[in-house]
Amino acid sequence: MTDLHTLLANGLRPGVYRWHAHKLTADHVRRTVTAAGWSFVLLDTTQVSDKAGFLDVCKTTFDLPRWFGRNWDALADSLSDRSTGEPEVVLWEGWRELLDHDHDTVDVALQIFGEDAKESGQLRFLLREAHDVPDLVNDLPVV
Repeated sequence: MTDLHTLLANGLRPGVYRWHAHKLTADHVRRTVTAAGWSFVLLDTTQVSDKAGFLDVCKTTFDLPRWFGRNWDALADSLSDRSTGEPEVVLWEGWRELLDHDHDTVDVALQIFGEDAKESGQLRFLLREAHDVPDLVNDLPVV
């Protein structure tokens, strides 16, 4: 695991990453990210068990527009519409719990997040590493 401050200082590239940082609180991550001059978003799906709940959390978390249709296309469009080009770290807490309930939702979300990170050049998604690494995320780079 690389220290978050070092990752940010070295210019963490846009993408979706697994991150071994069990002891850092989300507030600590927020402070570190904002101190580096980056934006921070906490995507907390610990209480979510399905696609509808996930999309509701995304609407609130990412402050998506009122017209957000709560479907995958709308999420992809809304994320690209909110892009400013400025670096932003999204800490996804609870992805493992959601995966246990709804594998397909996490799978599609990872695809959308990866595409948006690539196209916008803005987002860096950090999935706090679980003790066991599910096959779905096994190929994601580890930071």
